[in-house]
Amino acid sequence: MRRLFFFLLLFCLTALSTGPATAQPVELVDMLGHRVVLPAQVDRIVTTFKPATLTALSLGLGDRLVGLDGNSRYDPLQIKIYPQLQDLPSVGSKSTGINFESLLAVDPDLVILYSQKDGKELASRLESHGIPCLFVLPETFAGIEESLHLIAQAVGEPERATRVISAMRHATDLAAKYTGNIPEAQRKTVYFSSPKSFLSTAGGDMLQDSIIRKAGGINCAQALSGYFRQISPEQLLLWNPDMLCIAGHARRGACSMLSRSSFSQLRALKTGATYCFPSNLAPWDFPSPLSALGSLWMAKRLYPERMKDVDLLHEIDRFHTQVFGKSFREMDGKLEDMTPYSAPVTEQSI
Repeated sequence: MRRLFFFLLLFCLTALSTGPATAQPVELVDMLGHRVVLPAQVDRIVTTFKPATLTALSLGLGDRLVGLDGNSRYDPLQIKIYPQLQDLPSVGSKSTGINFESLLAVDPDLVILYSQKDGKELASRLESHGIPCLFVLPETFAGIEESLHLIAQAVGEPERATRVISAMRHATDLAAKYTGNIPEAQRKTVYFSSPKSFLSTAGGDMLQDSIIRKAGGINCAQALSGYFRQISPEQLLLWNPDMLCIAGHARRGACSMLSRSSFSQLRALKTGATYCFPSNLAPWDFPSPLSALGSLWMAKRLYPERMKDVDLLHEIDRFHTQVFGKSFREMDGKLEDMTPYSAPVTEQSI
């Protein structure tokens, strides 16, 4: 009995002396196949481009941001989600260049980078200073989901991604419920006018093509490849789409072009199926979780009769509340999708 007591006492003393296990670094492989070793606790994050910042905010990581791309500091949605964003230091942007000294000054645990332009060079320089970098490529629906998973894993809380992906899939599954059984020959065609200009469009390997397909439509430009492609007026007339869908930044130029008599016979103009992508807070044709709402909205505009039982604004509010913690209307969100060429909105189209 005494011997048993002695061994029990020795075990307890040993456990107390060793204490809890030390948290171990986290090792990940990012979307470029780049091996990343992160500290066990990631509390200081820098995002270098807008899709990465919005993805981090959708994961509820606003309080861990210590620096961000310059564009996000003025983005209406991101400011509504996390007002303190405006006070964080800017590290530059993908388009104008990242300031390396600004990155070092905020002493980050993790920098989330883009793969284009100088992204790889920046990663090499940062890692030489002992700062881990993570590449994300949110350019497709699968890429958006993988980006969410990767960042959530990097902060040691993978369940954060599950919440956002669930909201995304609810929106796209709802669109598919009403449009998924439409025969290919009866699906409506869509011309997407890109932010670059009215006669610039997205080919079959871009995110906008996926948004259109998930809405039950067919992208007129699906046979094109590469980045935004310039087309001729004659090509648009030849396609003669059922819907014209204009990126918000291209609204003014597109409306000016459509006033030309040469476009007057376009089917989408004659039927009033000419819209701008929502919303006033943030574009839904942009690489972010909001792309799922782009598909749901488009399905509602393409097939209002089929989608008449879907309360669009209710679903939009639901999505924003689940992902950002605030409803769309609570943040003063508006669709702002009508153009001078849009048919009047009926109750079933809302």
